[in-house]
Amino acid sequence: MKTAFIKMSVLANLALLFLVFSCSTKPESIGPLDKIIVFADSVDWPDYKDAVKYHFAKELLMPVREPEYLIEWHSADEIEKFKTHKNVMFIARLDSELPISKEVNDLLNDDVKAGIRSGKYFYIPQHNTWARNQYVVFLVAPTKNDMIQSLYDKGELVSEDFRKSYYKRLKERMFKRFENEELEQYLAKHYPFTLRLPPDYLLLDESQEERYIWLRRLHPDRSLAVHWIPYNDTIDITYDWIVKQRNKLAEKIFHGDVVVEEESKLRELKFKRWQAKRLVGTWKNPELVIGGPFRSTVFVDKKTNYIFMIDFYVRAIGQRKRPYIDQLDVIAHTFRLATDKEEKTSL
Repeated sequence: MKTAFIKMSVLANLALLFLVFSCSTKPESIGPLDKIIVFADSVDWPDYKDAVKYHFAKELLMPVREPEYLIEWHSADEIEKFKTHKNVMFIARLDSELPISKEVNDLLNDDVKAGIRSGKYFYIPQHNTWARNQYVVFLVAPTKNDMIQSLYDKGELVSEDFRKSYYKRLKERMFKRFENEELEQYLAKHYPFTLRLPPDYLLLDESQEERYIWLRRLHPDRSLAVHWIPYNDTIDITYDWIVKQRNKLAEKIFHGDVVVEEESKLRELKFKRWQAKRLVGTWKNPELVIGGPFRSTVFVDKKTNYIFMIDFYVRAIGQRKRPYIDQLDVIAHTFRLATDKEEKTSL
């Protein structure tokens, strides 16, 4: 159980906390979905930032290193300017009269403060506090040392909840207005699966004989391929097997891209209802001298007796690539067998 997560009954007692900055008609939140605006007292932030970045700004190879999320600190006098951004984090301590801490302390009742001092409560997540499609989290601890310790000990819980909200809002934004239902129905009719697709993805190549489809969108270049292979129990789905299959597929449809093995790792995960393996890393094209990040998710479906490989990559020279790889991950997670009903699933 997430003991750090504040109970709904306690959240009800915190209603006053969100009246200070609220407005009768909330605007749409602004700013990039992968940026977090952090409010913390200026004398405390240098002691907090490493822990915050440890959980929210892990470096990822794309192949240039990029933080998972962008962290941007601001002081108390900038609250009005940045409070309607998509992601906002407040970091406060009970033993301080500094502006951010005092602002939050003045709005907490005695029961909540007692819970914070006892370690029962640490963070308060809220949706749509000052704007629509917004995620706000308040982190509160008794002292600076307690805050630093809690950030390291409980930061993973905070980041996991943020991640769920991030992907939920990303999916809603991607499918908010239009969807390529014609192409989705075509896939379901001709192949053993389908996907939900935004309208600007095109079916660039396909082969029933060689069992693959290739979907692509440009500006920047984003591609997703599904490849399915008849399964038998002599096949051992290892790192080397996935690399070989991915390179073989790329030779056909990705212009000879190859996996950069020293920059790629295999991990196990739950992909919807399937136990899966995911190869995460970078690709390069020796002839064209280009590269970028990719993800290949591989699993066995006993119902169809196929091994499915859902592979996607990004090529975005000079641009941040993480947001685009996340969009492809959302599409990948809409995968379902053609015989299945549409499922409500998240990453």
